[in-house]
Amino acid sequence: MNSRYSTIFFLVLTLISLKAAAFRRDTLAEKQYLAELQTTGRTFSRPFRAQYQQNYSLPEAAFAAKIDSARALLTGVLDRYRNRLDAPFLKQQELELNYYLDKFLIDYPDLNAVYTGSDFKICPLILQRLKHNLPDFNKPGLTASSDFTDYARAFFAYQVNRELEKPVYRNTDNQELQAIFKIIPRFVNNRQCLEFWQQDYLLNHIDNKGIKNIGGIYHHFMVSCRDTAYLRKVRVAFNTDYSGRQGHLIKTYKTAGAYPLDLHLFLPADDGKKHPVMVYFHGGSWSEGKPDWFFEACKIDAKNGWVSCAVEYRIYGRQRTLPFEAVKDARSAIRWLRQHADEYQIDTSRIVAAGNSAGGHLVLTSALAGTINEATDDLHYSPIPNILLVTSGVYDLTDQNTAWIRRTLKNKEEVKAISPAFLVRKGMPPVLALHGTNDGNVPFPSALAFEAAMKEAGNPLEFHALGGASHFIWLDRRYSGQVDSLQNAFLKKLGY
Repeated sequence: MNSRYSTIFFLVLTLISLKAAAFRRDTLAEKQYLAELQTTGRTFSRPFRAQYQQNYSLPEAAFAAKIDSARALLTGVLDRYRNRLDAPFLKQQELELNYYLDKFLIDYPDLNAVYTGSDFKICPLILQRLKHNLPDFNKPGLTASSDFTDYARAFFAYQVNRELEKPVYRNTDNQELQAIFKIIPRFVNNRQCLEFWQQDYLLNHIDNKGIKNIGGIYHHFMVSCRDTAYLRKVRVAFNTDYSGRQGHLIKTYKTAGAYPLDLHLFLPADDGKKHPVMVYFHGGSWSEGKPDWFFEACKIDAKNGWVSCAVEYRIYGRQRTLPFEAVKDARSAIRWLRQHADEYQIDTSRIVAAGNSAGGHLVLTSALAGTINEATDDLHYSPIPNILLVTSGVYDLTDQNTAWIRRTLKNKEEVKAISPAFLVRKGMPPVLALHGTNDGNVPFPSALAFEAAMKEAGNPLEFHALGGASHFIWLDRRYSGQVDSLQNAFLKKLGY
């Protein structure tokens, strides 16, 4: 080999070897850093989560100090590895740690109000400290960071809660969506970032609250947005929901204030006979959700000879209402079905109500919350279903998980009027209750307490604890088949 080329060859090999060694060193350092960060992070996150309510009930300065302590702990780990990490990775970690911890701070004002039962606070110390983040709302590259977008959504949620205190939103639909589309341009002027957030919130709303009455915001976005990928995603989501709302009956079962509320009815073939009815109440923590989630189930029911319907009820994310209104709506819907039985071939002795999570709560309260009625309801018609199917239902609205409901109530005990745990009485219709033993949303002990109260009252209850299951057992493939089988067997046993 020519000596000159041989020298160049060995120089190249040397450079490649040095880079490979540096890469291996950096990769090893990154792995060691991330492992130590995870271990150290647990020393903050586990006790913080264990005392979640107590922490967010602290005074502002004390809470900020707690987060500062965590910041020192976690950035201390990063500092020990700083000279061994490459610049891009180091910058990424600094950003992620900043927004991971700042999200706790921006969550504080609203959660403090929830857990202390006080009015929303301005929290000047925290807001002043977070001002340094504002320029990042106009940096397109940051929309790819989940730590930043999680923080940004929490920041926008704080702004939405302030915005919706204005009287202009009262008696309007889709209040949170209206507010966020007002708020985003106040903080975001970069077009790329603006369109990212608009499509993000629009898609989330369509997925989780539906398309009813969002035409104005949807059409404004479609004519103003320049990003073709965003336009395509939003158009597909909107048209999918629109198509799902075709081909069945949509009836307004009542108008509550300014809100016409709909029943989506799927009817079997007209054979001149009376048919059993399946009534679905969606979940979503009384804050989101849409009847559309049950349309496919309704179609199957109708083919099998049922009158099947999915109920729209008032939710916090659209109408800013509390579960009291949702309970009224559930009871009104059952009454409407009884009142219109002859029109839709309904056998009023075979009305089955089914619901997941908050929907399960509405199934129970339709039978139990006897003092909660809409003033316009005809009380001659019973709101009590003949069979109750409850999946991961909410039984107790006095616990920590439902503290947001009680914040604005002068009498915090009012929630007992819509808490099944406090309403069990003798003479209830048959109930099938399914609950995961590892449910992190609705504590499993609350389901056990309800089971015990039902047995003590001598009510017909079939209770199944799904070992190891978390909250969303109707969606989890490991359990959803079991949920369906148990429900079908229960109905078959009762002659359905």
